[in-house]
Amino acid sequence: MATTKTTTNSKKGTKKPSNKKKTSEPQNKQTETTDNSKLTAVLESKAFALAMNIAEKISYSKSKIFRLLQHAFEKLKDESNRNNIQRDFKHKTAVLIRMVKAYYKREYTKIPTGALLRIIAGLVYFVWVLDVIPDFIPILGLADDIAVIVWVYNGISDEIDAFEHWESSNAIKIDNE
Repeated sequence: MATTKTTTNSKKGTKKPSNKKKTSEPQNKQTETTDNSKLTAVLESKAFALAMNIAEKISYSKSKIFRLLQHAFEKLKDESNRNNIQRDFKHKTAVLIRMVKAYYKREYTKIPTGALLRIIAGLVYFVWVLDVIPDFIPILGLADDIAVIVWVYNGISDEIDAFEHWESSNAIKIDNE
């Protein structure tokens, strides 16, 4: 992909094109922009807004949260068996499920309310059948679910790092006892 680089002429302060080619620019920039616009469409959809509303309502009920976690785990397991979903997506979803579970069991409560609601909304969207791209559509059906889970995960990376550190230190304590 040939691009032109603009350089400034130091005498006049004007810009003139340079014929140098950039070789380090990623080839998939257009794909990345398309993926971001699809994610934006999902996040701005009525379906995601409803998922956020549901997350706010059920966040006060431990039993509803545990039901949601069970559904999310079952869907993750079913989709893993049915489709060859990426290991990275399974890992991210599993971490989010464990975080919420630890929070509601009062084992780990250092999750900010906004991050917790974002996780719950992402999991609601993941298990919900009324999302932007219906899950029964082969290959594409999970695309919006994956995008939302990855968005949630990446948006709370500091909280996830802290949780995984806590989780691994607790595992070491249990192993040493």
